[in-house]
Amino acid sequence: MSWAIVDVANFYVSSERLFDPSLRRVPVIVLSNNDGCAIARSEEAKALHIKMGDPVFKLRDTIRRHGIQLRSSNYELYADLNRRFNAVIGEHSDLVEIYSIDESFFRLPVLGSGLGDVAGAHRVREAILRNVGLPTRIGLGPTRTLSKVANALAKATEKVWGGVVDLHDVELRDRLFQMWPVDEVWGIGRALAGRLRPLGVRTTADLAALPPAVARDVGTVVLERLVRELGGTECDDFRPEPEKLKATAVTRMFGEPVRDLEPLRQAMARRAWRAAEKIRAQGLLASRIIGFAHGSRYRPDPPNATRSARLSPATNDPRAIVGMASRMVESMFEEGRIYTKCGVLLEELTADTAPQGDLFAAADPKAPALLSAIDGLNARFGRETVSLAVQGRGARTFDTKRSMKSPAWTTRIAEIPIAR
Repeated sequence: MSWAIVDVANFYVSSERLFDPSLRRVPVIVLSNNDGCAIARSEEAKALHIKMGDPVFKLRDTIRRHGIQLRSSNYELYADLNRRFNAVIGEHSDLVEIYSIDESFFRLPVLGSGLGDVAGAHRVREAILRNVGLPTRIGLGPTRTLSKVANALAKATEKVWGGVVDLHDVELRDRLFQMWPVDEVWGIGRALAGRLRPLGVRTTADLAALPPAVARDVGTVVLERLVRELGGTECDDFRPEPEKLKATAVTRMFGEPVRDLEPLRQAMARRAWRAAEKIRAQGLLASRIIGFAHGSRYRPDPPNATRSARLSPATNDPRAIVGMASRMVESMFEEGRIYTKCGVLLEELTADTAPQGDLFAAADPKAPALLSAIDGLNARFGRETVSLAVQGRGARTFDTKRSMKSPAWTTRIAEIPIAR
């Protein structure tokens, strides 16, 4: 069997275009929380030299001059389409590994010639386009690393190779590696590329030719395994080593300024709930919480309050985390001040497999079953279907601004499009 990886072309934009034909063949930008900056761009928008992270207020003239269409980020839609395209891949492969919201590894057979199943890859692309409506590219290779490089080449040469590149072909691999920069290889960041440059490693071919022992000296065993994978030797369960998560934060600007205690408490509670969700999904516990509430730095003497507290025993239970964040708000709030942002930071994260005990406090033995039920309901029916009363219900003026958000076309019955 060989490895394949599929990615969706301009996933957020393609998702928006799926149900809104007016967005096709025109420049489109998907915006970050609070509609502040560009986080996804169509090919037409990229041709106008709009970059990731460009703030909208600096693009106003360009947007008006070129008729660029703007959409707020619609993560509920994107998550559901991710589920759908992975379900299609699962019909063609017995193994699917979700790598990110728009990329997944899967397995395809190696042909008798020793090459990858390019025809099978095209069938997967066609099935995703037909059943979900999303355009994709696929890379094939005998290892995950080679399939990832093939996928990057498929993106860069889509008009030449038709959206599928196979790096089982050693001759083709060697030829393309000579042209592909080393910092475009999966797992080679700017800092590591800088350490490789004095060794004369500038292309993927240079990296593939690097002796494994030298690779280990330069970048630990992870780089050694990457070099071996570039040479076609699969290393079991190889992944570029992720940085261990030491903290997680949920911080957002308000849609409108907050002047009263209760809206500030609800906003802080919602952010604390989300932070607890994030660490729980990664099997982590937090031992420390930091909360803050700020005013606009463009106003004179803005409020700037921060509080911290220990969480003992370490926990990912939103009842404990939200409760602590809510109490922090009471000590931070100042009457008559105007707040524009608040957030929660969870620190000192540890795995939930071996939590540190507490002599004077015990974890709730019923919490795992309760939290599992809450997470299951929220995953099935939408985030905050089940939440704590202190978070409030429905939209609030302090919620993140998403004034150009498309409907939840696939997950809310009232927003499903109707053909007339």
